[in-house]
Amino acid sequence: MFGKGKKSSLAFAIAGLLYSGSTVNAQEIEPPRDNLASQPNIIVIYTDDQGWGDVGYHGFDDIHTPNIDALAAGGVHFPQAYVSASVCGPSRAGLLTGVYQQRFGIYGNFAQNHIPRSQPLMMEMMQDLGYTTGVIGKWHMGEPTGRPNERGADFFYGFHGGSHNYMFSDAVEGGKPWLSPLYRNTATEPPIQESNGYLTELFTDEAVAFIENNADKPFFLHVAHFAVHHPWQVPDGYIERLDHLDVHHEERRFFAAQTLVLDDGIGAIMDTLKSHQLDKDTLVFFMSDNGTPSGQGFEEPRKKKRGETTMSSPGPFNGFKGDTYEGGIRVPFIIHYPAQIKPGMKYEPMVSSLDIFPTIAARFGINEIETTTAAAIPFDGVDLFPYLLGEKDGEPHQTLYWRRDNDYAIRDGNWKLTVNDDNGPATIQLFDMANDPGEWHDRVIDEPNIAQALKDKFDAWEATLPINKLSHKPTNRNNGFSDGERVNVKEFNQRMN
Repeated sequence: MFGKGKKSSLAFAIAGLLYSGSTVNAQEIEPPRDNLASQPNIIVIYTDDQGWGDVGYHGFDDIHTPNIDALAAGGVHFPQAYVSASVCGPSRAGLLTGVYQQRFGIYGNFAQNHIPRSQPLMMEMMQDLGYTTGVIGKWHMGEPTGRPNERGADFFYGFHGGSHNYMFSDAVEGGKPWLSPLYRNTATEPPIQESNGYLTELFTDEAVAFIENNADKPFFLHVAHFAVHHPWQVPDGYIERLDHLDVHHEERRFFAAQTLVLDDGIGAIMDTLKSHQLDKDTLVFFMSDNGTPSGQGFEEPRKKKRGETTMSSPGPFNGFKGDTYEGGIRVPFIIHYPAQIKPGMKYEPMVSSLDIFPTIAARFGINEIETTTAAAIPFDGVDLFPYLLGEKDGEPHQTLYWRRDNDYAIRDGNWKLTVNDDNGPATIQLFDMANDPGEWHDRVIDEPNIAQALKDKFDAWEATLPINKLSHKPTNRNNGFSDGERVNVKEFNQRMN
């Protein structure tokens, strides 16, 4: 169990986990409000289906995101930022644990996904540290994981599933999933349409109110936005604000308007911090949960291919949400923390959404999680601050891994090996990310030794993972790797062709 009523220190086990590093008893740690330089307020903003090409600061002028751009200009942005999954639920599980979600058997969007109680979510840690915690927006963690108020949220406003209408909701459960009720903690809210509301604006209003109500105490806020996920709905007045945009398709202007509602919300959050003089000492993370969806637009065909997008954009990258190509897993990522991070930084090495939780934890002297039970799993992510502040040489990650259904990938240095059975040929492909980040040129034939080494390295990692009990996929997993079985890349591709 976690929670404020628990008498504990950072130096002993919390629900089977031992926090370690420069850990001391809780009584010896300065109250967070008196020591904001190292123990700040925390806001984690996670958007939905926002592609790499859907922010202005990445160099795109057919989208209007002034507040997100200002957040990047005032902090550090990461052009090679990855999420741990190319779809919503698994990506959020990785974010909230700092652990590859496959270690819990989470590979896809299933209602029975389960993060065990022995594995702390970031708000559970923050609640145990004495912070007031809020979760606003989309939960989508699977029913066995528990609801937000059961997993570290003092306050919750949002919906439990994976998709929702922006303008309509039901008053009770039992109807269509995308019309499910909104909840304030455990009580249902009146339907959205009764107040002529819009989901993104409602989430912004609740985030602002949470900050206002807790400005005089240490707080943690996770804003899990549903924007800019389908359905394509925009409040009155937003499209007209973007008459100046030069767009290749009018559907892009519509999408930009939906994004602008989100951007206004980011601005409102930052303005509220400023009004309480908390903007410099609040650690803000901004990231999307996965890349651009291929299904987009009002006109047929709605499933787009490379170069055909009319709404969300993966920028120069290949692939879409659901793929392990860059378009599915490379996303916008910003850290804003003026107390320590210089404005206008651009950090080039690859980083992961798995790094957010360890980066937060390290601000409190919690540098790693050591397992004390078989169920507890250490961080796979790392604290990014030593790299950003020049205190540590090298790069945060040499290798990152992905697996969802039959798709998988490994990026090791500048080489990436990937398999995609939807928007790809279902063969094993190899790309040189330093010279070909758009994944145009498959090098698997030219570099057979590199391809084989990466395949073996991926299979060695996957051999440590539990089988997905919720799906028959993947059918292309090397279950015999631990017993010495190897998949020959050349022979595999010959069979697939």
